[in-house]
Amino acid sequence: MILHCRMYAGCAVMTVKDQVRDICSDVTNLPEEMESIISSRGGLDALKECVPEKADLVLEARFFHSLSDPIRLQILHALMTMDLCPCILKEITELSDSKLSYHLNILERAGLVVSSPRKKWRIYSLTGKGRSLIARGMPVDRGTSSP
Repeated sequence: MILHCRMYAGCAVMTVKDQVRDICSDVTNLPEEMESIISSRGGLDALKECVPEKADLVLEARFFHSLSDPIRLQILHALMTMDLCPCILKEITELSDSKLSYHLNILERAGLVVSSPRKKWRIYSLTGKGRSLIARGMPVDRGTSSP
């Protein structure tokens, strides 16, 4: 009977009654079920081929980081309605100039918004990627406060 399961040095360790047993100490000592699944999908090398290199995930990480703040989502939703100048975004978000600039910079680096000069103003708009993301929407359960 398993009483406790925890991660230790990257491997699951289960406490069985009073004994500790490593489940996967390395790839040469996998549980049969895991070995069978990996083998049926072409082996460990095939699995590694399906997972992008860390360096290739920089843009993806930047994208997800840009969505991780409610203020940035609020900006994206506001820009979905129309292109806006920073003074209107500042009113909507109730942010200071420097904080708004910080959030807009993150959204620009993620490729979700773009700004363009118009006379002496900068006007922000959604990129195609940003518009597609907001138009698609994300299901939100407003009945709970935790994921």
